[in-house]
Amino acid sequence: MEQMSFLSVRDISNADLILTIIGAGLCFVGYCLRLAAHVILYTRGRNIFNFRALLIVIFLGYLGWGYWCGADPLRMNIAARVAVPVGAALAAIGMALFLYSEIYKHGVGETEAIVSSGIYAKIRHPMYFGLILLHAGFPLIFRSFSAFVSTILWAGFIAAWTHFEEKNLERRFGRRYTEYKRQTWF
Repeated sequence: MEQMSFLSVRDISNADLILTIIGAGLCFVGYCLRLAAHVILYTRGRNIFNFRALLIVIFLGYLGWGYWCGADPLRMNIAARVAVPVGAALAAIGMALFLYSEIYKHGVGETEAIVSSGIYAKIRHPMYFGLILLHAGFPLIFRSFSAFVSTILWAGFIAAWTHFEEKNLERRFGRRYTEYKRQTWF
């Protein structure tokens, strides 16, 4: 294993390298499809993907991303006694926030009214914020450098999703949503 100050490069098999690339690719494709679905739905009013099928693709992407975290040859030189609990806490908070938000909202997708109570009274997109925390925390557990850096890419995708969703919500709810936006974070 070659050491640099912040990074270590470890040897991995060709099979692990290929699976890591496939894992990263699956996650990227899932997020690209989700972004395409948002753009087309919120700009043209057409739902081009079956939402459940899209969730399956994204789930497969997360499996690939999880493999990527574990097999990444670029490791951050952070003590496990720090990286593991911090990463686990971020990932657990992110997952809990995602699940609580989904349960509170009664599922994913469109609602007939602005959901502005509970966690939604403070954060407009708690599910997405939870995903960002998950994306930051999980790679820390494994000290996976490239998967951790990819959090910037995933956060960019999530920011694009929220942009299109918010434009749609502003059209649907007008001033009520604009006021809600002003009173909440993210």
